[in-house]
Amino acid sequence: MTSFNIPQTRGQQKYVPVWVLVSSSTQCSSTRPQTVEVEDREANSITDILEECRILGHKLVYLNYKGLTELPTQLFKDNAFLHVEGIYLKRNLLQTLPQDLKFLSNLKELYLPSNMITDLPEDISELSKLESLDLSMNNLTHIPCCVFDIKSLKTLVLSQNSIVHLSPDIGKMTGLVTLILNHNKLTSLPSDIQNCSSLQTLNLDKNFLSVVPRQITVLHCLEELSITGNKLLYLPMDLGYCANLKRVYADNNGLVKSVPFSLWSKEVGTYRCGTESNSRRIEFKEGNMSAHIPDEIQNIWSRPGLPVTSLLELSFRVVNKYKDILQMSRLPRSLKDLAAFATAHCEFHGCNRPLFTAGYPHLMKHPITTHRQSNSITFLGLCCSVKCLDLFTKFPLPL
Repeated sequence: MTSFNIPQTRGQQKYVPVWVLVSSSTQCSSTRPQTVEVEDREANSITDILEECRILGHKLVYLNYKGLTELPTQLFKDNAFLHVEGIYLKRNLLQTLPQDLKFLSNLKELYLPSNMITDLPEDISELSKLESLDLSMNNLTHIPCCVFDIKSLKTLVLSQNSIVHLSPDIGKMTGLVTLILNHNKLTSLPSDIQNCSSLQTLNLDKNFLSVVPRQITVLHCLEELSITGNKLLYLPMDLGYCANLKRVYADNNGLVKSVPFSLWSKEVGTYRCGTESNSRRIEFKEGNMSAHIPDEIQNIWSRPGLPVTSLLELSFRVVNKYKDILQMSRLPRSLKDLAAFATAHCEFHGCNRPLFTAGYPHLMKHPITTHRQSNSITFLGLCCSVKCLDLFTKFPLPL
């Protein structure tokens, strides 16, 4: 599979054309202004910088490249720096932050990449105006619990750490707009990410994810999903139905043989997808095309047979239809999650019936070659009946 229409900018990242640069590490740029005035100010001593900030009322404090092992105590004396809204501390030697930081009550941005931070004090959650937190390139193995309690946070950058687990508490961050977790060690995502209802940009590049939870499809504000260089087998079948989704980057997932048909109108990156094989995994094949079917789909139907819809599938459809009035909390979590969120929906646009454990798969190349899509990519669609399958095969796009 090949890539197509990969833009020069992706979220907070800047990409260099492949013919210029063979490989590069993904880094998230800051909104930090790059001006001669700032560079001159950073060349001053810490004492001079803080004194100037105090006298002139600067809202931004630049303490990058100072070799700091702890924050200067002057920041917290006599309420002299309550006006400060941003502190920039790139490339120091910080291992944590002081509890007194909570007294800088107007702080909106903390910029802390390339330190040695392993944890944060709980009092950080009291920074009620903090909107942006950059902890990239530190020594984090987990996200400090206090971060999930910062209600005002809109941008969280945690790239290039060693984070192995994303807590279900991520669901508390209903105001989060940008979440950057590339270059970590994540193997799974909690379904609770569905509660990050304001999320617009999600970057999970260069982790060890094999599955993206289908609950991500309810993130109606999501505009960009980047999940390159993982261990994915497939993408959520309903991913393309995210109302505002524009771009999906799944490049360098060698086991991904196809993408959901629901993404036919989106910008999709699939460079070096389908280049690997997994002998332990059965693939669905149709002609010279193949795909990995989502794990939840236990029964794959085909045209020649006349299968009877299983009782399990019918049960899930009924429970899903009446989920708002049933006591779903009494079900085991695995059953509750599956009943609440369908694995897919029938791709024939006149049907859209939810599918949970069974369906008729169909593989095809893109029906219309556009600047957004290439005919080299394989699309997978699931249908609920032979009738819908035949209609979808003949008329894959809405009339």
